Amino acid sequence: MTSEGPFAKQEIRGTLVGGGVAALVMFFIIIGVGRVHSFEALRLIEAALPTAHFLGAAAVGGSVTVLALLLTLLGLSLSSDFRFSDALYERAAFLTRLSVLAIMLGSLLLLAVAVPIEQVEDLATYYAVFYYVLVGALAILGGLVIAIGVIIGFLLRGLIAIGHSEAESDLLDGDQTGQDYESRGKGA
Repeated sequence: MTSEGPFAKQEIRGTLVGGGVAALVMFFIIIGVGRVHSFEALRLIEAALPTAHFLGAAAVGGSVTVLALLLTLLGLSLSSDFRFSDALYERAAFLTRLSVLAIMLGSLLLLAVAVPIEQVEDLATYYAVFYYVLVGALAILGGLVIAIGVIIGFLLRGLIAIGHSEAESDLLDGDQTGQDYESRGKGA
């Protein structure tokens, strides 16, 4: 991010703090079960596997969809009569980074839950470690999903302000306003 605008300072910080706090809260709630021993870790892993599978698949599918829609948005912004500011492209780049991270972590989580660790007796001493890694990955992925939602909200707020005649959007470059949008017949 090269911009020193309000997006670079406030929204990125807010997005990362929101996602980080959510990840920590989820992690501590799950860890609240106390210290896990190897003999009970397998039971907890088996209980967490459906959630891990669902969250991993949802994060991958949702993030790929976000990237496809973002590509459409960028294509439309480049063909528009409006001159968009760097804030739009910075938000898009940040959203892309978060989405790619969610795809990577979700894919790794799906691979991890596909391994039948309960059938490998040599791994029994590592069940507790695997449980904590699984819980940590779930918490981080949950935080990423929340951060993606937050940055989409910031992006939508700026886009909605373009179409609102009394609102100002930082996504437009220069002295363009929502009134310019209205005078063009709602973009027609």
